[in-house]
Amino acid sequence: MGRLVPTTPIPVRAFLATIFVGLAFTVGSSANAENYRVKDQAAYKAVMESLVPGDTGFLANGVWRDFEIVFEAHGEEGAPITLTAETHAKVIISGKGNLRLGGEHLVVTGLVFRDGYSPTKELISFRRDSETLASNSRLTQTVIDGFNNPDRAADDNWIAIFGKNNRIDHNYIAGKATKGATLVVRLNSPESRENGHIIEQNFFGRRPPLGGNGGETIRIGVSDYSRTTSNTFVVRNYFEHCDGEVEIISNKSEGNTISENVFYESRGALVLRHGGRNSVTRNIFFGNGVSDTGGVRVINDNQTVTDNYFEGLTGAKFLSALTVMNGVPNSPENRYHQVENATIKSNSFVDIAQIGFGVGSDDERSAPPVGSIFSKNLIVTDSETPVAVFDDISGITVTGNYSDNAKLEPFGATISPEIVLARAENGLLYPVDPTLNAGAPRDLSPLARKDAGPSWFKKPPQSNDRTREIKVKAGAKALRRALEKSDPGDTLILQGARYELDGPLVIAHEVTLEGDADAQAKPKITGNGEWVFELRAGAHVTASNLRLEASNTNRAMFYAKGATYSDSYSLSLLDIEVDGVNGLADGVFLRADKATFAEAIKLDRLNVSAWQGPFIAMSGVGMEGWYLADDIIVKNSAFDDIAGPLIQFGREGRDESTFGPRVSLSNLSLSRVGVDQTAIELNRIDGFELSGSSLNDSGEVRVLQRVLGLPFVVKDNAFESADALEILDWDDKPMVLEPLVAKQ
Repeated sequence: MGRLVPTTPIPVRAFLATIFVGLAFTVGSSANAENYRVKDQAAYKAVMESLVPGDTGFLANGVWRDFEIVFEAHGEEGAPITLTAETHAKVIISGKGNLRLGGEHLVVTGLVFRDGYSPTKELISFRRDSETLASNSRLTQTVIDGFNNPDRAADDNWIAIFGKNNRIDHNYIAGKATKGATLVVRLNSPESRENGHIIEQNFFGRRPPLGGNGGETIRIGVSDYSRTTSNTFVVRNYFEHCDGEVEIISNKSEGNTISENVFYESRGALVLRHGGRNSVTRNIFFGNGVSDTGGVRVINDNQTVTDNYFEGLTGAKFLSALTVMNGVPNSPENRYHQVENATIKSNSFVDIAQIGFGVGSDDERSAPPVGSIFSKNLIVTDSETPVAVFDDISGITVTGNYSDNAKLEPFGATISPEIVLARAENGLLYPVDPTLNAGAPRDLSPLARKDAGPSWFKKPPQSNDRTREIKVKAGAKALRRALEKSDPGDTLILQGARYELDGPLVIAHEVTLEGDADAQAKPKITGNGEWVFELRAGAHVTASNLRLEASNTNRAMFYAKGATYSDSYSLSLLDIEVDGVNGLADGVFLRADKATFAEAIKLDRLNVSAWQGPFIAMSGVGMEGWYLADDIIVKNSAFDDIAGPLIQFGREGRDESTFGPRVSLSNLSLSRVGVDQTAIELNRIDGFELSGSSLNDSGEVRVLQRVLGLPFVVKDNAFESADALEILDWDDKPMVLEPLVAKQ
């Protein structure tokens, strides 16, 4: 990318004033207003019947368990009826609880939803029932923190907005781990259309990958009502680590404004999925090199994408920094309408992986973009494929764009190899040359993290800089004690020769287990329980320079356990020796419950011998399209005498809303792996690499492709027979890939 001018970091300016000054949502007062403090649910119900405009009901401090709150009342403009906490942060709704609003001019503020779940499909709903909607009402200064149904496939929404002119602002909303959008705008009745809702200055925190469809953070409408005008404003919100699925915001209606939001290290994209005439403007995307971080995906007619800033995004194809899709001729509402009359102008793309045009082109999606403009954009990147074109793009007028990458020249960009960038006071990169008339405007004012969400709520840190190294002497007790005392991000240096565990080592946070580099031999960990390591939700484990030994009591070395799904886990093993023992019945090196999900499994420099069962067993068969990991990466490793397949992994179905599954296998040596069966068994994989590897006296490698069409790379492999490798596309037809190198 272009050369950067070193500067001293300057804090970005806090947002000082809302752009919607014409809408009055402040709590009003009345000369006859009353305040009511209630201590229990019976008192609450009695007070609700007597509230008049200007009144306030206070829930007494404490835990309100199994409380299904009905807030139906009728305030007036300037004199709303308010439901609030006696003290912010000290009123906790837990157990089986929810909140339904009905009426008008209502305000809810200061509540905390934690340690429970809604017994219905909506946690906070702007309707009491289908006949009683809420309008001109407000949800503010409220916290929803991990309020999850125990079943991750249970379809619910945390906030469902009906009616008109409602405002959702300054809330903290994080930790949704179940199916269903975090926040939805409903358009299924005339009373909820052309609604004028404002969703602003909320903090949408971590949403772990779902491993299935339905993990959006915001969805506006559905395909059935996608030609309906919603007129919803999503402005100045902060989206951090919103990784539920490929659509962070799923726009499925018309006439919406999505503006001045910050997307920070969130996997996925802002997707104009259905409906036209939407505006995406002045948003900030910071990928920071995190995998699958995307920008804006354009579908349908008359979309406007202007004045946005994209930096450090790694996504490609459906997750490019900018994706302009191909459409389906005469498309039904639930597929892909052709891109027509899109305006994509004055955006900055800095250090991004790809911009994609005609993405998704196939026999069905055969209608390329038409009548559209791509102008005055700045693209500064070192990417080898900064633009990917999948169909005819003559329907896009390309003019006035600038780039430092010569590969943009065929797409009408003026190439200037030395575009010098400097970071401005607002924290964004701009050309030093003020005459370069392209890219995002210089008056962007990114929302500061501290200014999003409730003023009284302390957010978890964005990153953990207080990590420690903890030295661990020999023995299971020392290892367990060190793990219990460790904080997220700490590294345990194992200095002993042997750690023999009498039961699972349970891990539920980020930690590194590292053998002492000065030791004469790798420290050995073994266990006599059903499994050696138990990975719980939130476990992000790195282990290196160790020897792992299975015993004949083990059913697994690593077991991802989860009666319910509340967060993802990951496992990274580096420079590990693994030994099995004769008599290990059905042991699996890594097995996982169906309620768990791994962001990534990474194995590098493993030396494995005499393993008596499958090595990785995460097939996903029978899970109705759900799957158990996004990425499995195995490289630079040797596997000898593995009784079962090295990997059983994949999924069912053809849903396009997920990141994976993907598998990369490189520089592997497989000897006597899965003899007389399968050595590697991958079902419906999106992306696949098999390179620099050899197969000797082993079973078949069988791979079935899924639907997204990510690259399948097979090269420089040495197998005994070409029949040992079978790769089939979605239609179960053999894929034409590079021939195998015959073994000598």
